[in-house]
This record gives sequence, C-alpha cells and structure tokens, in this order.
Amino acid sequence: MAQKYIPIFYFSGTGNTWWVAQQLAEALGNNFKAETHSIEQVTPSLVSRLVDQADIVALGYPVYGSDAPLIMQDFIASLPETEQAKPMLVFATQAAWSGDGAYFIRPDVEAKGYQIRWAVHFNMPNNISTDLGWILNAFLWLFRAKPATALKRIHKLAHRISQNQDWIMGQSPTFSLGWVQRIPYRKGLETLQSGTFQVNPVKCNACRRCVRLCPVNNITLVDGLPRFDTHCNLCLRCFNYCPELAIEAFGKPFNPAWFGEKPYQGPEPGFRPELIIKDR
Repeated sequence: MAQKYIPIFYFSGTGNTWWVAQQLAEALGNNFKAETHSIEQVTPSLVSRLVDQADIVALGYPVYGSDAPLIMQDFIASLPETEQAKPMLVFATQAAWSGDGAYFIRPDVEAKGYQIRWAVHFNMPNNISTDLGWILNAFLWLFRAKPATALKRIHKLAHRISQNQDWIMGQSPTFSLGWVQRIPYRKGLETLQSGTFQVNPVKCNACRRCVRLCPVNNITLVDGLPRFDTHCNLCLRCFNYCPELAIEAFGKPFNPAWFGEKPYQGPEPGFRPELIIKDR
C-alpha cells in the first residue's frame, strides 16, 4: 500500500518554524511520505499539483500577536480550492502563548474545502533579540522555551496523525482568546510596518544581505544604506542575520546583556535563511 502523502508548506523568519517542519517530516516518515516546502520557494503551479496529490495538507508559521505573518496570509488566500473535505494540519510556533494562533484561520481554509483536524502550537525560543524593557526581557528569559520540549510534542502530533486522531488546540473558550492580542496587533500593524527597523550608518557595510533575505522585498539599498519600505512582514530576519549588527529593532540595537554574543539565529547551529528563500 502506498504511503499517504503530506506536503508541509511553511514560512520561517529566523529558523524556528523551519526546524519544526523538518522534525515533523522526520517523525512522520515511518508512516507517511512527508515533504517540506518553504512558501518562498514554491510556485502556484507546484502548490496546486502538490495539494492535488496530498492526502493531508500541512501549513506552518510563526505567530505575531496571535496572527499569521502577512506572507502566510497571502499564501493561504492563494491556496487552490478542493472539491473534497481535504484534511489539514496547521502548526504555529510561538514564544509563549497565542490562544488560537493555529486555528483562527479555519474560516479561510474551510471556505476552500479544507478541514482542520490538527491545530497545534509549539513554544520555541524568542527571536526578538533587542531591549524590550527589563520586565518583558526577564519574562521571556525566565520562560524561555526549549526545542527539546517542542520535539516531544512533535512526536506526539505525529503519533496522533498516524492514529487518525484529531488534535485541535485553541478551540475551547478558555484558550481561544487570541483575538485579545490579534485585534490591537492588527490595529497597530501599519505603524509597526513603517517604524520597526532602522539602520546604524556607522556599522552598515552595504553587504546587501538584508536586501536578499527579506521575504517581501521590503528593503532596498539607497545611497549605500538599507531603506525600509512600509510593507514589512515583521519576521526579524534582517535584524537577526545582519553580519554587522547594524540593524536596530524598535529603536534599539541587539542587546548582548540579555541575549549573548549574537542575535537568535535558529534552534539548530548552522541554519542559514539562504536555505529557504527564493533565489535573487
């Protein structure tokens, strides 16, 4: 009997969701044919073909303010419709809590014919490596997530899928309060998009890495310095992967006092975002 096929479409800013996607594909490998696909690298025709072949469609993304990244929202809007109620897995990576961060997209995907049967959250290390104030910094440090804990949940999820057992987090009234964060986040999104990042002209050496890495082409080089447009995805990739630590977030540079020698660059040593971006 042929193995059931699961394409895993994911967006990852700084490596957390990429890591969960890889680990999940490996955990599913004994019972399913699971493949990971960065949404920055797939074409609409490829997505359509893979979805048509799929027995289960999987989506993965980090949550920002209990919301999906803009690039993932666009991807969901472009998903092909399916005539049958095709099962769907949605997983979200988060620093601490998102309520219904993996489940709130249900109306959007159900309208296209998908049925969410698994919606699971994974707490992963915080990637905001700048000074957010000592109270929030201390909170994130004290309750910092560990990939080893997420790995246990990944294997639990793979087992649930193999046993055809649904698992939906954030569905109950007690834990589905993502709107508490999502509403103010969306109201302030325009301000965040246009004012979150700046560059220190003394540190910047015009290497263009931030321009290449930006998933939504929000950065251009003007007079030898990065210029940030107003459609930022807020993934922090440019900030965390600047080799000169020249980019500032929320008006602050990287803070080694709280975060060590360098900004957060994924849970696995050696991860490079160049692995998951479109060639440009």
